[in-house]
Amino acid sequence: MTSKAQQRRRAKQLEALARIRGEERKQHFANGGTLSDWRGGVHTVTKNRKKEQSRKACRSNNWR
Repeated sequence: MTSKAQQRRRAKQLEALARIRGEERKQHFANGGTLSDWRGGVHTVTKNRKKEQSRKACRSNNWR
């Protein structure tokens, strides 16, 4: 259980971090950065194997 004072301190800290992060974001895009780069670049996508098996079962063999 946290006190009201702790909650206020935590809220102030989060607001400050959000402000700083916003400025970093503005600078990133001002310098020609892309949204993909801001979010961390391209990530490896892993397929849900069970879902893919179901898709292949109900479609022709030429699907993907």
